[in-house]
Amino acid sequence: MSTTNDANTTTTTTKTKEQIEQEAIASSVITADANNSLPQPKGEESIKMKESLEDKKADANLGSGAKDQEVFFVKDSNGETKEIGKEITNHKTTLYFKGCKDGVFTISARVTKIMIEACQRCTFNFKGRIFTNTIEAWKTVDCKVNILNDQVKTLQVDMTSRMSITFDTRDSLHSIIWSGVNDMKLYFSDEAGFEHHTGFEQMKAVYPEQELSFTVDQFTTRFIKGVLTTEQIIRLANGYPSTEREASEFDANEELNKKRAEEFIRKRLADNGISLGTVGMKKPEVGRNDVCPCGSGKKYKKCCSK
Repeated sequence: MSTTNDANTTTTTTKTKEQIEQEAIASSVITADANNSLPQPKGEESIKMKESLEDKKADANLGSGAKDQEVFFVKDSNGETKEIGKEITNHKTTLYFKGCKDGVFTISARVTKIMIEACQRCTFNFKGRIFTNTIEAWKTVDCKVNILNDQVKTLQVDMTSRMSITFDTRDSLHSIIWSGVNDMKLYFSDEAGFEHHTGFEQMKAVYPEQELSFTVDQFTTRFIKGVLTTEQIIRLANGYPSTEREASEFDANEELNKKRAEEFIRKRLADNGISLGTVGMKKPEVGRNDVCPCGSGKKYKKCCSK
């Protein structure tokens, strides 16, 4: 709340939750250093420096493979309806949306990857091929993502409020990895009336005994035996990401496989007259010139009888 006083007027303005949220996102994208005493570049030099800084930020977000990629930026678009297709001729291109507002974008181009950063109230329709099958979105507010094909295996969403995601069919939803998300809604084009809600508040109810961190804990949403399920991601001792359910199933299967292997070995040895006990092994009764029961193919006298 802010209050302005002068000789004749007193005005009180209350910011809505949405305004505060949008301002916080905007400030996290570009932070100005008001105390910088060095001379600041102007004109064309300033523009080039800003573009260089944006490229460095993009490289950091793209990861180690950025040097081999082209980046097609759609930045600070406001109220634009646009199809992106023929203008991208190199399929080794990452399509990067940043700071867009109130836009509708239809992507029919063939690209390596899609990245969406700090966009507000935008709709993204994906119908082109994505070679890494990956879309990443973060710091977005009130955005809609419509996946109109089966080209997205992983959708990663971070630090986002009120995102709606629509898949063509259930088979199109492979995995959504997310962290720091408030109110994510899932839909399927071929299932009228279906709506699935998930987000950090829902996960606090699922894991009441844990002190979940909004910014640190990760979750995965996918179909498990036909049921749309969200689970917390954990790290195993080797650092591999998993879930409690998967880790428990793995341990149970590993124990079962050990028992099966032991039974198989005991049976094979028993078939050859060898019995395993808790103390040691009993040698079979076999002639010196017989084939050795160990399976070497040699005569017993030249093999295990020594």
